[in-house]
Amino acid sequence: MGALLGHRCSVLPNQPFSRQIWLFSKDISRRNLKTARKRQIMVLLLAQLSAQSSCNLSRKQTPMMNVSEIYASYLESTLIGVQREEANLYVVRALRHVIQDVFAQLSPTLMIMAATRSSMLDTWFQHVIGVLLSTWSDGTVQMLRANGTQSVHVPGRKYCNLLLVDSYESLLDTRIAEDNAGYDDHEYYFIFLQTRDQYIERERQLILEYCLAHYWLNCNVMVQTAQVEVLVYSYYPYQEQRCQLAEAQLVNRFDGQRMINAPMFPNKLRQLSQCPLTLLLWHMPPYVELSPGRTAGGFEMQLVQHLAQRLNFSLVLHKLHLLRVDQYKLAMANGSINGPIELIMQQRVNMSIGYFRKTARRDQLMTSTPAHYYAPLVAVVESDNFRFGRLAWLTFPFQWPVWQTLLAALLLHWSVYVWHWRRLGLQVVELLLGVAVPRLPRCWLQRLVYAHWLLGSIPLRIIYQSLLFHFMRLQLFETLPSSFEQLLSSNFRAFCTSNTLQMLREMPQVDCHYDSFTGFTTSYDQNVLDALQHNRSIGRRSFAIAGLDVTKAHLRDTGQEENYHILTQYVNVQQVVIYMPKHTYFYSEFTNLIRRLDASGFIDFWRRATFAESVHRNQRRENNEEELQQQEHRRRIHETQLTAIYGVMGSLYAIAALIFCLELLIHRLFNKT
Repeated sequence: MGALLGHRCSVLPNQPFSRQIWLFSKDISRRNLKTARKRQIMVLLLAQLSAQSSCNLSRKQTPMMNVSEIYASYLESTLIGVQREEANLYVVRALRHVIQDVFAQLSPTLMIMAATRSSMLDTWFQHVIGVLLSTWSDGTVQMLRANGTQSVHVPGRKYCNLLLVDSYESLLDTRIAEDNAGYDDHEYYFIFLQTRDQYIERERQLILEYCLAHYWLNCNVMVQTAQVEVLVYSYYPYQEQRCQLAEAQLVNRFDGQRMINAPMFPNKLRQLSQCPLTLLLWHMPPYVELSPGRTAGGFEMQLVQHLAQRLNFSLVLHKLHLLRVDQYKLAMANGSINGPIELIMQQRVNMSIGYFRKTARRDQLMTSTPAHYYAPLVAVVESDNFRFGRLAWLTFPFQWPVWQTLLAALLLHWSVYVWHWRRLGLQVVELLLGVAVPRLPRCWLQRLVYAHWLLGSIPLRIIYQSLLFHFMRLQLFETLPSSFEQLLSSNFRAFCTSNTLQMLREMPQVDCHYDSFTGFTTSYDQNVLDALQHNRSIGRRSFAIAGLDVTKAHLRDTGQEENYHILTQYVNVQQVVIYMPKHTYFYSEFTNLIRRLDASGFIDFWRRATFAESVHRNQRRENNEEELQQQEHRRRIHETQLTAIYGVMGSLYAIAALIFCLELLIHRLFNKT
């Protein structure tokens, strides 16, 4: 050591004092010496240079540098003030193991961020990252640095994150929560907390509570104790008697080469220990049927109950009554701060069901599972709007060219007979209609013409009467439209719920005809279908847009299947999902379970069973009502029916009397002449 000091003093005889200290400390750092040996050399150096500075002061009158300041500068430059170099390398090996064996299996990119408000720790973090990157270079790394107010925020999603912080406040400086808040699936956070042992427990608890509040499920905190132990802590949000708590638990330990437990990020949602989850729902049969008690049924409720059974959690029902559906605006609430979207965004509930349809705007605000039911929206129109008129009934059997030819032949023969034989002009019409001719003409040419008309009119009358009877028996209609655009072009008006209208407005076909749509302040498609019948009574042409299954069930229950026509082309296909708060814990678990249930056919079976049960229940109620109506009908015949019968018969008798009077008058006029 003496030789080393002598060598250094001989090399730097004319250098300034501070320059000598800096060069010598740099030379010691490069030498392969232990930390204790370096400190001994530094102490001897300080003693020698202190004496030298005294001599220089007497000769040149230069001020002497404080020994404590020199030593502090040396500690900061050589990083001895943080910890020994062996401990630094131990931490680097632990971090390299996390990067190579954990993050490299999850993503090809990695984000490393160092955040501290201490200049000494900032230098130490840079040193650790430099040593870490010098031993590992396989991957794409994004490096960020946050130093209080001097940090520059870099937006964008950060999937695999290695954070080096010294406190909870430094973690807040990273602003990483706002960068990942808009995504559904979970990221991975490995936080290295470097602080004194007396602050570890408090800072670690604050960090874990921060992870819990922002739904960071895969969040581990690594600490290094004074005994150079590298420990990894995490939290389990749902444990028995400790639900929704961020209690720190030791999950791993570094033994110098590897972590002793293989899964760095264990599955924390395999067992929820009967912890309560709040379910937001509203009455929307047959998807959700609420009873006066605390129970609920329906197709979607059965699905959620199965999820609760598989993950072992209990349900707390938060029943909501949708009121002001017409006031759906940007937040798509029901006109108040307690709307379904607001309750989910404020994390006051864990999930929501009730024919909750998926939209792009809602996906920006909340997290949704894969669609468990695809609900086609169809256009429903009354068949009476396409019935043939009275004139169309009479002209239906033949096409217009046939009628035109027949009318031209009739006019030609009639004009000839009226010109030559005025009295026999109407006999051609009588032959065409199948009326018997009371007196045959004497001319053989006229008889030949009559025979031609008689033989030609018999097949025409048979065909006409047969087709007319067939038409009246089958109740045929005009060509029915196949899309709702054809109805809109025919001046029909569309009815639907306000919620459905808001979602349909994103379609160009609807937006260009938005004035032809009317939104009802209701949540039920059944009310929209009932409005069609009322609208027909006031003489307006309209159609409804509703769910296919709900429409079929409602028309079947009310016995009006023959009175309505469902267009073959779908208006849109709505995806019914379970909505949850953004970045929720249960996105991955619910997604996997719902996909397995859908692939196995359970969801389709539950849906068909629920709809069938609803139909049978409504049919039983309808049958009871029909029995009461039949009993009432047996007791007395409705007055309107008798009035209609008497009116028809009176009209027929009046027409017969009028014809009789006309024939009598014509007979007397001809007899006088």
